[in-house]
Amino acid sequence: MTAQDTPRNGKRKKTMHMVLGKHFEFEASHQLPSDECYGKCRNLHGHRYELEVQIRGPMDPHGWICNFSELKEIVREKIVSRLDHSHLNELFEIPTVEHVALWIFKTLDHAFREKPYTLEKVKVYETSTSYAEIVR
Repeated sequence: MTAQDTPRNGKRKKTMHMVLGKHFEFEASHQLPSDECYGKCRNLHGHRYELEVQIRGPMDPHGWICNFSELKEIVREKIVSRLDHSHLNELFEIPTVEHVALWIFKTLDHAFREKPYTLEKVKVYETSTSYAEIVR
């Protein structure tokens, strides 16, 4: 850090980072266990899930963190192709939106491990007003 970078009060400036996000949708069914706490979700039903994925990284010489098409290809291959029109009970022991979001986060975090950017956030909407969010 040079003298030019140090504010007059001697404290370091916070480093800025850039976040890039993309929105996806998929349809899936599920049925939660018969325990009373799951209410009407104990019945077989489906949702139109919405997924937001955010990555964080430096802007490259081309002026972006990554090409949106690269992000779209990875998320569609690793997530949407596996979940769209699936029955989530075949993939998860208890298919709550929390378990789905956690699996998505872990899967994408692994998929991005060799990239110059990192996974910042996954947000999965089960309905238009209900979601689970995982933030690094």
